[in-house]
Amino acid sequence: MIESRISRALIGAPALALAGAAFLLGGAGPAAAADPGEPRLEGSFSMSGTVTRAKNVRGEKKGQKVKRTWSFAGSCTGGPCDTVILKRGRGGGQTDRVVLHRQSAGKYSGNGRFFFRIRCAGRVEKKGGEARYKVAVRVTQATDVQGKPFASALVATYDNGKRINHTQCHGGLGSDAARYTGQLKAAPTPPTADFTSTPSGATTRSFTDKSSKGSAPIVAWAWDFGDPTSMDNTSSERNPSHTFVTPGVHNVQLTVTDRNGLTGTVSHVVG
Repeated sequence: MIESRISRALIGAPALALAGAAFLLGGAGPAAAADPGEPRLEGSFSMSGTVTRAKNVRGEKKGQKVKRTWSFAGSCTGGPCDTVILKRGRGGGQTDRVVLHRQSAGKYSGNGRFFFRIRCAGRVEKKGGEARYKVAVRVTQATDVQGKPFASALVATYDNGKRINHTQCHGGLGSDAARYTGQLKAAPTPPTADFTSTPSGATTRSFTDKSSKGSAPIVAWAWDFGDPTSMDNTSSERNPSHTFVTPGVHNVQLTVTDRNGLTGTVSHVVG
């Protein structure tokens, strides 16, 4: 059963300064090694935000409430990753891609940018304006799937200190900032293992992986052919073949592992 909890790795962590520059750690050194109880930052989050600064930004004002979707994908297999890709939804249905770096247990930060249109001298320049910003994220709660912790709640800040005008029309473009809280939309699901084998009754059998992924791609396969006297009783290939040494029927087992470190296992009797 999946239960929400505060990760042991996060207990005692310093409080987040939501509007403080100290939390925007883009230039920090290498992160400390991950604790086994530290949650993995993965999946889509519903973000509720409040604009904390809006200087000359069209359609924004301080105190404005916003709803966004942020999606995170780790760059490693299993456990917390040192690098996480954030796809950050923003106004107008636009999405930015930001590389976040793990700073310490449950804390990530990174720099991003997006371009926007500016009308100058009677024409619209699609990339006339550029906003460079910092994003910082801290995991505040976790949920367990197969005994592995995943982030289920977080707080975050967005800070655009200055917008750059790339057109010949001079003038400042303002700046903005916001703070967010986020909730995981759905806990990661594990893969489902399955396979077929041919030809029936033959000593040498070919095995075809028929597994389906859950929330993340499958990255590893572990076969046990139930033929313990064989020196080749196991395989890590996706679609292996095996020549059985012991006659009769065999209980063949396949375990698949996805990028999140979640597994699925299935056994079929072949003979």
